[in-house]
Amino acid sequence: MERRQFLVGAGSLGLLGLLAACASPSVSAGSGEVAFFNDVPTWSPGFQSANKYLKTLAGATLAPRSVPTSASYQQVIQSQLQTTNPPDVAKWGSGYQLQDIARTGALYPLDDVWKESIANGWVPAGLQDIFRYHGATYAMPLQQGYYVMFYNVQLFDRLDITVPTTWDEFITACTTLKSAGVTPMGATQVNSWPIAVWMSVFALSYDAQWYEDLCANRAKWSDPKGIAFLNLWKEWIDKGWFTSADSVIDDFPAMLQKQTIGMFAEAVSWETQSIDGTGLKPTSGYDTFILPNMDGSATTSIITETAGLIVPRKGVNRGKTVEILRHWLDPRPQRQWSDFLSGSSANPQVAWSNAPSRRIQKIVEESGLKIANRYYENSPPALINGNLQDLGGFMASPGSVSTLASSMDSRGDTEWGYWHEETAA
Repeated sequence: MERRQFLVGAGSLGLLGLLAACASPSVSAGSGEVAFFNDVPTWSPGFQSANKYLKTLAGATLAPRSVPTSASYQQVIQSQLQTTNPPDVAKWGSGYQLQDIARTGALYPLDDVWKESIANGWVPAGLQDIFRYHGATYAMPLQQGYYVMFYNVQLFDRLDITVPTTWDEFITACTTLKSAGVTPMGATQVNSWPIAVWMSVFALSYDAQWYEDLCANRAKWSDPKGIAFLNLWKEWIDKGWFTSADSVIDDFPAMLQKQTIGMFAEAVSWETQSIDGTGLKPTSGYDTFILPNMDGSATTSIITETAGLIVPRKGVNRGKTVEILRHWLDPRPQRQWSDFLSGSSANPQVAWSNAPSRRIQKIVEESGLKIANRYYENSPPALINGNLQDLGGFMASPGSVSTLASSMDSRGDTEWGYWHEETAA
């Protein structure tokens, strides 16, 4: 038995309750719907809005079914893909998250759909790479977000803080906020993946090439740059520049509104919904900036999260599902879906509706910023999960940087070895 099969199978008994709580993974072949599994229950109205056009364009619609926690959701999908009745379509990550599931042979390739969408101008050709495995493409973009720093405009104005366009201005902003009794930034180790949010944004601005090399196993945490990065992170923790490690990322919008924090890292545009819900208004109440590079160089890349739509090879409604995906990026359903999220469409023809998000979208497009995948999707999943646990402990109680680096490098040696062994063609 492969190591990965053992790890998936070991938790399968714990999934029985979750699977029982979900309806049948697929729907009747004659129903005109396809079962769409995802992990965000609140997004169902957005999918229903897109269905108004998908029904006409594709002759079928999405029937959303949600598993509300990310960890449980991943286990459910991995388990269902091993059956003869998997979901018709499912939300999944890009990069190594996608490769990890594509290597099982359970997914249907979507290269023809990509070819049509690119020809229609509905998606940049360069985005296809993050959904490839061994030359085939196994997902279509569900939504795309760029990770930036959100800040409270009124707080910055009151404290006469310049919106940072340089690293020195960012440091000055943090120092000024702390001196005023405001925690400069929200950051947390709760639920693991939020650790990857701040780590990715911080590391890319610290040294973009080092970040890419680290994720590709061309650099080590114990290299001089890695040690310096961890030491700087520790210095900021010791200065009290972050919220407590047990804070919850869902609380950051309200904390921003109450001016108990000055900034936090998250994705435009979907995070704007949560901030809008606090009463802060786009541009006048909150806004965003891309964290400047530490070395003073111009920004050439941005941390991106692009979730995908995967199609199980054994899906009973595969034909209808693929037809939906042929039209998913059409501007008509995309405007419905994107407007629901205040933006986030991967189709460059669909402008994001939230003003701060639209400004970032424009910067990315006009400046030709390179997409850098979030840390969570940018290395083998077992390595990421272990390292995020280590980094979470470091955020809660920063100890020896060299010990932390050694632990993560040791795990890297092991997990990269497993990865290359198990993904060899």
